[in-house]
Amino acid sequence: MRPEIRAGLLRWREVIVGLVFVALFAWWAASSYGVMRWIALTVTVIAVIFAFAAVQRARFSQGGGGFGAVEVDEGVVSFFSPLTGGQIEIDAISAVTLLPGPKGHAHWQLDAYGQSPLTIPLNAHGAEALFDVFVGLDGLETEKMLRDIKSNPDKPLVIWRKRTAVLH
Repeated sequence: MRPEIRAGLLRWREVIVGLVFVALFAWWAASSYGVMRWIALTVTVIAVIFAFAAVQRARFSQGGGGFGAVEVDEGVVSFFSPLTGGQIEIDAISAVTLLPGPKGHAHWQLDAYGQSPLTIPLNAHGAEALFDVFVGLDGLETEKMLRDIKSNPDKPLVIWRKRTAVLH
């Protein structure tokens, strides 16, 4: 199998599995009666939701093979590379910025108050784990973020900023 086809299948494997489950349970719902039909319809709806989430996750993934490695463990995002690196607590993140890079190699910049920014290439090994971190941020618009990644901006683009209470 050609490497680019294999990489595409691996990237979209969750979507493929989700669609197989949707088709299987939709067929079950169409060919059954009574309570079994309602159970199959319920599971079909759940499978559609999981397939939609898998499509978003696949759109976020840049395929890996980039510089450095990302690890998300116990509420901390860590980035390791020979030249840079660092850690930031997920709860301390105050802003997420998409930074343009040379030849389309964009980076994430995670900011936290009192810390230096953590810069992570979009295609770093394990960077797909950042999807779960970003989706968990209050108020982040997932579809807008995915469109911004695809647009490959030419200037820094703030994806999310923590809302702060204004006292006056």
